[in-house]
Amino acid sequence: MTSTTASYPTQRAIFVESATGHPAKFPERRWARWVLRVAIAVPFVLLAVVFQARGGSWPRTANGALEARVTGLAWDSTDVAGLRQLYPPISSFLALLTPGGAIGLAVVGSLLGGILVQLVLQSMRRKEFPPAVRLAYLLALTTTPVFAFVVTTNLEATLGLLFFGVGMIDLVRFVTYANTQAGFRAGLLFAASVLSDRIGLFTIVAAAYTSLLIIHSRPGSRRANVLVVMFPTVALVGAFMALGAGFRVGAVTAVAGYPAWDADRAAQVGHFLQTGEGLVYLAPAVIVIVAAAALRHPWVGIVGIILTGMPLLAFVLGLAPPGTAGTTYLLMLMFAAAVAPQTTTRLTSALVVVLAGVLWVLGWLTVLVNPTMHLWLTVVTRGGAA
Repeated sequence: MTSTTASYPTQRAIFVESATGHPAKFPERRWARWVLRVAIAVPFVLLAVVFQARGGSWPRTANGALEARVTGLAWDSTDVAGLRQLYPPISSFLALLTPGGAIGLAVVGSLLGGILVQLVLQSMRRKEFPPAVRLAYLLALTTTPVFAFVVTTNLEATLGLLFFGVGMIDLVRFVTYANTQAGFRAGLLFAASVLSDRIGLFTIVAAAYTSLLIIHSRPGSRRANVLVVMFPTVALVGAFMALGAGFRVGAVTAVAGYPAWDADRAAQVGHFLQTGEGLVYLAPAVIVIVAAAALRHPWVGIVGIILTGMPLLAFVLGLAPPGTAGTTYLLMLMFAAAVAPQTTTRLTSALVVVLAGVLWVLGWLTVLVNPTMHLWLTVVTRGGAA
C-alpha cells in the first residue's frame, strides 16, 4: 500500500497501532499460543513420517543436502576454507544440533511452520480482517502441498520464510504504525533470513523496496526507515565478507560461493518461462500486481516482480541452494499477508477472498507441474521411491 499523504511539518506519528502500546496477541495466553503452534505442526510431522515409511529418499531433498554438507564440515582444518561451506550459518548450526538426520530436520521445519502460521494469523487478527478473509488466506497457505513440501524437506527455506514473513509483518508495524521496536526487530529478522537461506540475499531487496512504498506514519522518514531495516543485514554480511577477505578465502566467496553469469543457465530460465510450469511460476506475481492495482496501490505490485525474478537471477548466478521449489509461491503469500491493507468494504473483502482462492488453485497447480514436488506428493499419497 502506498502513501498519498502530503509532507508534514513534524514527525508526529499519523497512525497508531494500539492505544495501549501493546497489540493483542493471539491466543492471549502463551501456553495457548504454543498449543496452537504444535497443533498446526503435527500434520506436517506426520507427512514427513509417511514420506519415509513409503520409501521416500531423504538424500534427494534439500534437508538431505544440508545434512551432508554439515556432516562434511572440516572442523580440524588449519585454514578457514570451511567458512564458505558453513554459510548460511544459522541453518548449518541448527542442522548440527538437530538429532535424527533429515527427518529430524523435517520435524524442526514443521514446528517452525506452525510458528509462522500462528504469527500470520495473529497479524491478520490485529488488522481486523473479516473471518472469511483470514480463512481464505490460511487455506491458500496451508492446504496446498507446497507448504507441506517446503517445511518437511527444506529447513533452509523454512527458516528463510519464517524470518522474512515475520520481518515483513514487523516492517509494516514500524513504517505504518511508527513502532520503533518493531523496526529494529524487522532489521534483525531480515538479517537472520539472509543468514539462514541464500535466497535471503535477494529477498532483502524486496523488503527495502517495500519500506519505501507502504503507507508511512512519518512521511519524512522514508530513507531513515530503509537504513534501519537494512543496517543489520549489511553489517552481518559485511562481517562475513571481511573475514573471507582477511583470511584470503575471498570476500564474496565467503558468503555466496562463486557467483558468475552462466549463459546456459540463462537459456534454461528463458526456456522454463515459456513452459506451462514457467507460466504457473509467474502467475502469483500477476495476482499480486492485479490485487495491488485493484486495491489502489499499484506500485506495490512491483514487489511481486522482484520476489519472482530474484530466485531466477540466483539460479543464473549459481547461487540458488538445492530444493528451492515452491519457495517463491510462499514468499508471495508472506508478502501479501504482511502488506495487505484493512478491508474496509464488503467489495474489497470479497476481492481478497477471490484472489486467495485463485492463489490456492495456483498452489495445487504448482505441485502438479513441478516434477520435484509432484514426485514428493506421489510418494506421500501412493508410495514408491523418490
